[in-house]
Amino acid sequence: MSLKDKNMIAVQGAGGKTSSVFLLANEFKSMNETSLVSTTTKMGIVSEDKFDYLYKFDDNAKIVDGKIYFASKSRTDTKEIGFEPKFFDRIFAEGLFSNIILETDGARTRPIKAPREDEPVNPKNITHCVGVIGLDSVNKPFDERFCHRKEYIEKIIGNPKFLTTESYAQIINSDCGLFKNSYDAKRFLILNKADTEKDVENATDIIERIDVDVKIFVMSFGKIIKIY
Repeated sequence: MSLKDKNMIAVQGAGGKTSSVFLLANEFKSMNETSLVSTTTKMGIVSEDKFDYLYKFDDNAKIVDGKIYFASKSRTDTKEIGFEPKFFDRIFAEGLFSNIILETDGARTRPIKAPREDEPVNPKNITHCVGVIGLDSVNKPFDERFCHRKEYIEKIIGNPKFLTTESYAQIINSDCGLFKNSYDAKRFLILNKADTEKDVENATDIIERIDVDVKIFVMSFGKIIKIY
């Protein structure tokens, strides 16, 4: 991913953001790199087995190498509530953590979405933007059962009866789509849930239609199948 000494990674889209966030955090951990995981919006409750330390920004504790820290501003019964983007721009500039990984988008567990006007909620100084999209809505009816923010997707793809590989590519290519608010960050695409041969075929068809500068990972169950 062309990592630097300091990285702030935004993970946005739908269909596996949280799992992707912690996959990245564990990759850093395997290299004895420390990371801070958090959100600028809301994410599902994060269980304690996902991270090593809960971090509170009024702590004076020394940061331990090779550990995963997690922080949220507050918590409801079902959601972790995040911090404002400018907060992470400041934390990143201070250099307290070499790697910050942020979930910056919500999708209500749907595999595909288009962002609202105020989404994704990205800090301006992100270095990497990871767009995630689940393949399990390809050829499914174009309704809220299989996508999030249908009215915003319509602005990009029109109103087809089914979500096709062309629909996916249009959302990936659009300035108002998957990589909205990526600023000057390096962009990476995860085509997730490529769990069958047909899913992999659909991923290949989507990739052939992509015309944005992005490195692509086709993934299944947390494993990379192909890199483009």
